[in-house]
Amino acid sequence: MHHWGGYPWQRWNAVMRDYLVRSQSKRGHEHGSWYFHGSDLGDGAGGRLYYTALAAMTLEVYYRHMPLYRNQIASE
Repeated sequence: MHHWGGYPWQRWNAVMRDYLVRSQSKRGHEHGSWYFHGSDLGDGAGGRLYYTALAAMTLEVYYRHMPLYRNQIASE
């Protein structure tokens, strides 16, 4: 979505960022991790480690990434 840009990216990022911050575990040995119980997206195979890795990658410092796509062709 970041590389897509525009309003779709801004909307997705605002919703996803806020959701991930709210849903992060805040107590016990799970503190700082994520787990989405009942999800069919890796729940059985990956569990908490899988969800935490995906959430961390989603929240990583995306604004430092080099854009993959451009609306214009680079001149040679």
